[in-house]
Amino acid sequence: MHCTGAKSMKVTKQGRIIKGIGGFYTVLADDGSTCVCKARGLFRKQAKTPLVGDIVEFSYDEEREKRERTASESFCDAAHTAGGSNGYLMNLLPRKNELIRPAAANIDRLLIVVAASRPEPDLLLADKLLVCCEKLKIDPVIVINKCDEDAEGSAERIAAEYERTGYRIHRVSAAGGWGIAELKAELEDAAVCLAGQSAVGKSSLLNALLPGIALKVGSLSEKTERGRHTTRHTELIPVGNSGAVLDTPGFSLLDNIEIEPREIKNCYPEFRVVRGECRFNGCIHVSEPGCAVKKGGENVISRGRYERYVHLVKEAEENKRNRF
Repeated sequence: MHCTGAKSMKVTKQGRIIKGIGGFYTVLADDGSTCVCKARGLFRKQAKTPLVGDIVEFSYDEEREKRERTASESFCDAAHTAGGSNGYLMNLLPRKNELIRPAAANIDRLLIVVAASRPEPDLLLADKLLVCCEKLKIDPVIVINKCDEDAEGSAERIAAEYERTGYRIHRVSAAGGWGIAELKAELEDAAVCLAGQSAVGKSSLLNALLPGIALKVGSLSEKTERGRHTTRHTELIPVGNSGAVLDTPGFSLLDNIEIEPREIKNCYPEFRVVRGECRFNGCIHVSEPGCAVKKGGENVISRGRYERYVHLVKEAEENKRNRF
């Protein structure tokens, strides 16, 4: 759409915010061009804050852009820049989901990364992330990294824990390049984020998946076996024609939901095979008599995953008591 005036030509496009720093938002338009925009004052009046991942309508002065375009562009603007830095965000389209930390919106897929060796796999964290994915309508994928260092069969044990979930599971090695080509297919046609405990190799995986982005890789502390965060700001890195990967400093998807204890059972796909078979309609599969999940045992859900489920329910009950 073009609106012509005596001295300017306004162009309106639709795209996705891929970076936001200091009140300036880089938007990747549907046509592949980028524009650095400011938010209109209307957003402040409506208490709306644009987020990385937001689908937006933006406008810029095409004639001014032609006059002021410079050769100096960021890595994501270098290919084809429209609007330079004279654009304005005009409208935020409805979000499918919204995250608090990182501050991002419209995430389609989460790669939950665990390590087959050091650090010790935190499957409770993985289960919490899976619950969040179910709640926020995000497609989860389990990625077992460092399989080249797996001398004790940890990767197969982890995979067995999630065999009945139906979630896709990738066994990979960022260092050795194993399974990277297959994992890269998960980045297509989706806004993707990686999550997991520190030092499982998230930055190394991104470097392997997207050669050339050269993310800094943190080391594992010998004393604490915890990684050092290496990313400093949230940014969507374009992948191919329609994919993008969220590179973010410190990921805590767990901050993004408040869930009732009775809701957690709905976030476990294994339980669906026995839905309606418990004696009581309100059964939460913890201590009730006539529970089909407990009766089915490991034919329904792996022992370790069930024990962690009970932990999450009790934790949610405790959190609820503390709120009131």
